[in-house]
Order: sequence, then structure tokens, then C-alpha cells
Amino acid sequence: MNEVVKLHMDHMHDRLNRLVDDSLGVRFKFPDRVKPRRAEGKHIRTYSGGHKFSQLEDWAMDMCYHLAACCYGGDDMDQERIFVLHEFIDGEAWNWFHHHVLHTNQDKQDWTFKEVLIGLYNCFVNAATMQEAHEAFRHAVYDARTGVQTFYEELIGHAQNMAVYPDEFTIWETFLDGIPAEMHHALI
Repeated sequence: MNEVVKLHMDHMHDRLNRLVDDSLGVRFKFPDRVKPRRAEGKHIRTYSGGHKFSQLEDWAMDMCYHLAACCYGGDDMDQERIFVLHEFIDGEAWNWFHHHVLHTNQDKQDWTFKEVLIGLYNCFVNAATMQEAHEAFRHAVYDARTGVQTFYEELIGHAQNMAVYPDEFTIWETFLDGIPAEMHHALI
């Protein structure tokens, strides 16, 4: 495997692992006088196996915070988290999940929640996404019909798919280079 691609994969694996550690590392405990509401998962869209890292990461973030609100945090809740995932996966991701994680004849036994997220990444997110995101970031074009905010959000979306998130200066430089010169004075 190409060293750059390996570094990219390791970086993306680390991002997913940090997300799980930060949101689910400790079980959330409600104060004694507060009765927890049942957390509804209706707002969480399903993951079908999209090839962009931001699709997986956004879905994983929604899942992690939903699971945290349902008190599925802590080291001893991996199996429960994995069973809950079943409700929020469809399409090709559902097929992968059933064949590799849940099936009785699976190659690997005792998956952790982190390993499932990494497995989904390895199966669906293309290594080429790294270069595509970099190129899309560099070639993003301002459109007067959609406005400045949409252009900025497009840049940030591409940045989230890059192997190394660009620094603030690079984002602002790309943003300012991409909008019409007459807008510079109004924004600065």
C-alpha cells in the first residue's frame, strides 16, 4: 500500500477513534433528581456506505452522541452499541455489517464499536477521496445564485474529507481567492 495512502487511512482511523473516545469514553449519568428522557433516533439518518469520509464521520458523530444520550457510554457497552447500529445502517453498509459483524460465520469475532466504524471506513471510503477532496477544495467556485455562505460551507465540506485539514489561513485564502474582488472590501 502506498505510504501516503496508509498515512491518510491511519489519520482517518484516528479521527474516528477520537470521536468514539470523546463522546462515549464515559457513561453519562443523570443527576439524581432528573429522569432521563428516552432518546429518539428519528433524527439520525442511516448510513448506506457512501465513499466520502465526511458522510461516515457525520453519521458516526450523530450515532455517538445518540448513544451517549441513551447512556451507552463506557468501556463495557460495546456489544450494546453494536446492536443499536443495526437500526441505523442500510444498503451496502447493511450487507457488510451483517456479513462481517453479525453473521455466525464471520471471520472476526468480538468486534468493538470502534472496529465496526473502522471496518465501514475501510470498506466504503475510497483512498482516492483524499486527492479528490484536495482538488475539489482548490477548484471550488463561488456561485452568486447560492451565495457566500454556501461557498464557504462547500470549502469546509471538502476540507473535512482531506487527509490533513487545512489551516485557517489556507481556508481563508482559498475563500477570498474564490469570491469576486468587489466583495473583499465588504467582508474585511
